[in-house]
Amino acid sequence: MGDEHLTHGWEAGASDEHSVLRAFVLSTADSTAWMAERVGGRVGRWDDLAAADPASPVFFDNFAVLLTPPAYGNLDDAVARLAAFYPPDRHFVLLSVWPTPDLSGQGFALMGHPPFMVRAAGGDRPPAPDGLTIVEATDAATLADALHVLGEGFGFPAEGSPAGDPRVLDGPIRVWVGYADGRVVSTAAARLGHGIVDVEAVATLPGCQGRGYGEALTWEATLADPALPAVLYASDAGRPIYERMGYLPLFRLTLWHRPPAAA
Repeated sequence: MGDEHLTHGWEAGASDEHSVLRAFVLSTADSTAWMAERVGGRVGRWDDLAAADPASPVFFDNFAVLLTPPAYGNLDDAVARLAAFYPPDRHFVLLSVWPTPDLSGQGFALMGHPPFMVRAAGGDRPPAPDGLTIVEATDAATLADALHVLGEGFGFPAEGSPAGDPRVLDGPIRVWVGYADGRVVSTAAARLGHGIVDVEAVATLPGCQGRGYGEALTWEATLADPALPAVLYASDAGRPIYERMGYLPLFRLTLWHRPPAAA
């Protein structure tokens, strides 16, 4: 075949119809860029890499994603571009849907390999738990409640995150908040684009877990557009809940964290 190029589906400009996985990668790149741009941040985009820098104190907001498999690109060069793009004092996350070589020598710390899960379109949500009221976030107050749950649920301060700015809602990002007994208890979000619903940011206050609140919020995000398949990456603890909802585990992703440079 000589030098003939055989399509692998990850070429720059390749359709998102090649696979749900490609749709997820492109949707992640676009939605993180959207949030950064809406709050006055910066975006970097190359054929093999996307980076969003909203200058957030929450490291998960400063997000980069590989757009092509490391085997088809130059990972060392991509990492060098990220080091040049993000200020030294900015921590950020790098997502790869493929295994990567060890990046600890380039200043990264491995966060883990969360399960990537897919659910077919359609289906009906079960009744919400008694006493739970679910609303979609439309203003700063409801977004602040969502951030409070995320911070408490995941154990990190979420104040100052651009996810609390209502301007991020005027696009692919939707957020739901659950209330019980007059107080916020749970949250979930969805990013819509490229023909999928990407469910994320599912959290419940530690003292309110085990009551079905998180699952009810996840149903809201999952069926944000019932005509589309849904995807998410789960914690190992949350995986059985998502499997009960019809999500199928496919494989594990790779997440790296680049902490701020030492002062």
